[in-house]
Parts: sequence; C-alpha cells; structure tokens
Amino acid sequence: MTNFHPKEYNLINLYEVVNSQGSAIWGGEDEEQAITWLRLHLTENARLLVSAWDSDEEDAQLVGQSIDITAIVMAGAK
Repeated sequence: MTNFHPKEYNLINLYEVVNSQGSAIWGGEDEEQAITWLRLHLTENARLLVSAWDSDEEDAQLVGQSIDITAIVMAGAK
C-alpha cells in the first residue's frame, strides 16, 4: 500500500461554522469550540467547514479547498 500522507502534519487547520447563506458565524483553530458553535447553531442549518493553511501568518496560503465535515461530526455525536 502506498503511503500518501506525510509522517508529520504541519498545516494549520482553520474551522468555520457558517450559516445557511454561507456567512461565517465563528472561526478559529480550536476543534472543541467549533463543535460547540455548530451545536448552538444547528437550528440555523449551520455547517462546519475545515480548511488547511500553510501557516498562521497574515500571508498564509490556503492548501486545497474547504471541506464540510458537519456530517462526520454529527455522526460521531450519536
């Protein structure tokens, strides 16, 4: 089996809770806070997105696209 993943993960994950219009309600690097904000806003059809960045500096570059992880988080909560 080929290993596609590096041994060390050195990207910065940014989590964003967005409303049904796609506007950010909350954003940050803390996974637990992201899940808390998602749960607080589920009645608004909120979604939890994660994106990877090459640093936490002002000139950071997005690596790939944001991924909607709402279903994964909610499945884990059952």
